[in-house]
Amino acid sequence: MTGVKAPPRTDGLPPTAGLRALWTLRYGTAGLYEALEVARAGLGEVFELGFGGFRPVVVASPRALRQALFERRELFSWRPEGDPAVRLFRRSILVTDGEEHDRARAVMAPAFEPERLRQAAAVVVEVIEEELEGWPTEGRVEAVEAMRRVAWRAFERVFFGYDLRGAELERSLPGLLAALRYIGPGPWVLRGRAGRVPRRVRLLEAHVRHVVAWRREHPGEPATMLDLLLGTFDLERVRDHALTMLIAGHDTSTAQLSWALHLLARSPEWLARASREARRAPAGEGLASLGAHDLPVIDAVLKETLRLWPPIHVGGRRALRETELDGYVVRGGQRVMLSYFLAQRDAARWAAPRAFDPGRWLEGGGPPGAYTYLPFGGGPRNCIGAAFANLEARLVLARVLQRFDLAVTRRPLRGAMGATLEPRGGLLKVRRR
Repeated sequence: MTGVKAPPRTDGLPPTAGLRALWTLRYGTAGLYEALEVARAGLGEVFELGFGGFRPVVVASPRALRQALFERRELFSWRPEGDPAVRLFRRSILVTDGEEHDRARAVMAPAFEPERLRQAAAVVVEVIEEELEGWPTEGRVEAVEAMRRVAWRAFERVFFGYDLRGAELERSLPGLLAALRYIGPGPWVLRGRAGRVPRRVRLLEAHVRHVVAWRREHPGEPATMLDLLLGTFDLERVRDHALTMLIAGHDTSTAQLSWALHLLARSPEWLARASREARRAPAGEGLASLGAHDLPVIDAVLKETLRLWPPIHVGGRRALRETELDGYVVRGGQRVMLSYFLAQRDAARWAAPRAFDPGRWLEGGGPPGAYTYLPFGGGPRNCIGAAFANLEARLVLARVLQRFDLAVTRRPLRGAMGATLEPRGGLLKVRRR
């Protein structure tokens, strides 16, 4: 290709920068996002990552992201064979392309229509009320664990019509956590190909198959997403789509809400403002009826949380043939990492990019340009559940702040790059109001 150049490689970093990048991996691949920041600072917005047998092109410039997600999307596959997500999700909406993907999305779309989401709000409020009853009157809470229970139960109530609780949840949890570990960065990155799905994941698969069988015998109105899938696909494809949507739909909300609680607890000014707003709002059905415009501070907190710590921090692709992104050549068959995390922390476009500042979203504030803020991806294949995720996060955060005061412990908090980008290490102090 004329007029394009090979992207700079991380093995060309100066020695001091290379050592900093290696130091970020002291926790293993969970710290990979920090290594990407070091590489971007030294190499620019498009570079080739050298990590064992894993040598993708990392792109973080708005132009390259627009090209990959929209203008040249047909040149990239969402299905890199050998990835753990492909092995686990098989032929689901997340890892298929073209007509196969489009058909699945069209089948599920009615479950995400605005009227369905308005009905779902009351269900989300019911679930958070039940879960908050189990929190201590005064004590410590592991945010990721607590928010996972809320998000998992809410997802199944809304989209499967199934009330997961108690012993069944506890029995399935090890399988869910095993699945999340499997699809996140791990030894497969060095090998370039994932191993077999862990046996423990069968606990989660058994749960999903049980829910599918139960729903076949107990259909309801209005039709849930699971009903729509059952009316269209055979049971193996239903398994693929249901398992995918469960993991993706709850884990992203888990990460966003966990970060929001931690960031607020570490920001007294914004915690006070968000708490005042939440406590002026009604509870119960009244809370369920509120929109983002009714809770502008909480909405800004959640947007800023997604900017700093986007749960889906990277979009994985594979180039179908040699092409170009923002002036750099991408080889045919090469992996591409679309780094939303880096784009959303770009000092050239965002003021104080590392600061937690919800104020940037108030009074008409927003992203500094197209393809600079992509917490739900971009282009025609952006996240189908984005509207529900926003609704759920707003309701859960508001109700937590209505019922509890928050503070932080002295335990250090850090990010961990797994299936999503979630907080790890810190605990929250909570006190019931």
